[in-house]
Amino acid sequence: MATVILNVAVQLSTEYDLRNIDLSLNSIIKSKSDLTYKYAKDLNANGSWFVDIVGCPTNYTMSGATLRQTNLSSQLTYTWWIISCEWSFNGNPVSFYFNSGYSDLQFAQYLWSQLITNSWSTSWNFPDAENTFIDLSLSFPLVPDGIDDNFNSDNYTISSTWSQMYPNWYVDDDAGARLLSYWYVLDNSWLYNIFWSNTKMKQYIENNSNNTDTIYKKIQWLSNWYLKLDINKTFKAVLYIINKSSYDETNELIIQNTLVWTGELATIWYLQNDMSIASGTWSAFQFDFTSFDYALFIENTSGSGALLYKVQLEDALTGSWVYMNPLDDSQTGILWYLGSHILIDAEGRLIWEQLENFTLK
Repeated sequence: MATVILNVAVQLSTEYDLRNIDLSLNSIIKSKSDLTYKYAKDLNANGSWFVDIVGCPTNYTMSGATLRQTNLSSQLTYTWWIISCEWSFNGNPVSFYFNSGYSDLQFAQYLWSQLITNSWSTSWNFPDAENTFIDLSLSFPLVPDGIDDNFNSDNYTISSTWSQMYPNWYVDDDAGARLLSYWYVLDNSWLYNIFWSNTKMKQYIENNSNNTDTIYKKIQWLSNWYLKLDINKTFKAVLYIINKSSYDETNELIIQNTLVWTGELATIWYLQNDMSIASGTWSAFQFDFTSFDYALFIENTSGSGALLYKVQLEDALTGSWVYMNPLDDSQTGILWYLGSHILIDAEGRLIWEQLENFTLK
C-alpha cells in the first residue's frame, strides 16, 4: 500500500510539474503572439489605407531662350520623406509637389524658384535668367497612377498595391512585424529563448503570400545569414545548433553543438562565431537554415530590471532583411501566428511548445 501511495504521489507531482511547464509555455507564447499582433496592426494603421487621387503631370511644355520641349512627363519620386514628381529641362531638375490631401498640385520648382501650380494655375514663367515658361494645361485633369499617394498604403505588404511596387525601390513599413521579433527578459530569469528556427515556422513563412516580393528574402531558402541583435542591457548568449532531420522526423530536439558567450554589454550589432557581438561581419556566425535548426537563448545579467531585445536576420550575400517571424497576415480580416518557445529544465533538457494563434485584424 505504501509503495502504491508513493508511486501515485510521484506521478501526481510529475503531472503537476508538467502542468506548470505547459501553463508557462502557453503563457509566454500567448504574450509573444499578442505583441506581434499589436505591432502588425499598428504598422498597418499609421498611413492612409490607400489614397490614389491624382498622378504626376504628363504632356507638359517648357521653353526658355535656348530650348523648347513638349510632351514632357514627370515621374513619382520619394526622397528623404518627401513625395514629388521629378523630371528635367535644359539639364536642370524640375519638381512638382502635391497639396496636403494629394488632390492637386501645389507648386513647381525649377532653378531654386517656386511657382504656384495647380488645376487653376497651369502656366507661368520662372524668374530665372531665361524667364523659362511652363505650361501644364494639357496635364489636367491629373490621372490616378495606381500608387498610394502618401507611400503607406496599410495593406500588410511592402508594395503600394498587391501588383505594383512603389518607385525608386521604396517600401513602406507594413511588413515590419514579419521581419523582426522583440520582447523582454526579466532579471534573474536564467536563459530565455528569444529565437527558434524549425521546419514548421519556415513553412508558415513560406505559405504567407504577403512574403512574396523581390526586396526581402525568406528564412528557409539561403544558407548564409547573419543575426543582428539589439539589446539594452548586459547579457549572456547561448546558441544551440539542433539536428534538423531528427526534429523533422521525431519532434525531438537533439543538440549537435552549443556556443556560449558571457559578459556581453548592451549593443546593436552582429552575432559572431564566439557568440560575442561586433559591428563587422568578417567573423559573424553564418546561419545555415537549410541544414540546421537553431535556438538562441539570452540571460539577463544586468541585475537591474528587464532586458529589452530585438532580433533580425540579414542575408550575408545581399544584405537583404529576412522574413523570419511566422505571422500570416495574408487572409482577409484575420491574423494567424505560429507561437513557439523553449524552456530548459534542471537537467539541461529542452522542453518546447508550438501553438497556432489567431486574432481579428
